[in-house]
Amino acid sequence: MGLASTTVKHLLLLLNFIFVVLGLVLIAFGIFFLVSVTENAVSIGENVAGGLIIGLGVVILIISIFGCLAAIHEARVRLLIYVIAVVLLILTQLLFLSMASHGTKDGISGSINEGFERLWDEEQKESGALAYYEEWLQCCGVNSPEDYWIIKHAIPITCCADRKCIDSSSVHQAGCKAKFVEYLDDKLLTFKIVSWLLIIGETIGAVFGWMLLSSLKNQSRRNNAAWM
Repeated sequence: MGLASTTVKHLLLLLNFIFVVLGLVLIAFGIFFLVSVTENAVSIGENVAGGLIIGLGVVILIISIFGCLAAIHEARVRLLIYVIAVVLLILTQLLFLSMASHGTKDGISGSINEGFERLWDEEQKESGALAYYEEWLQCCGVNSPEDYWIIKHAIPITCCADRKCIDSSSVHQAGCKAKFVEYLDDKLLTFKIVSWLLIIGETIGAVFGWMLLSSLKNQSRRNNAAWM
């Protein structure tokens, strides 16, 4: 192999090593999400996000290790599989980023909406279902304090600063769903940054993988021509 091909091979190995590290970072971050669910008793959105992040991290880890082995052994078929897998991985990550940023009915945003709808149904049956979120996030109702006025329910003390409902100014005006989305967005910022770094790196990795594959094919043709 020529110098250029050797350089591409080494760069591909370096990139995949970095992907392995970033994949482990995603797995650790996903576990942190799930631990947060347990510690904070939060079960809306974070469990979905944590599961998706861990799953993505595992897939990145597997593909990166596979890519390293394909480059080391200079296996053309495995390199082709690696390039295809990386392209599919990039598309999957773009989908995850879309879900994290805007949400879909079956994504994180949908899970949050459904979760708060269930909580509000429980709140109307028995007062206190939203109490944990109202105190933790300093919010009131699902959308605003008006939620309680609509159902002719007194504003609970968990909606007020220091649990003291002196007047309307002491009532938190923000809804719990919006505050929770804001909280979740802050936590997902790390995931978004790592994902964009991975997408950029994986695009370069796919190009290097294709370059190495093409170089191996050309070398094979030259070797066959030399024997003729």
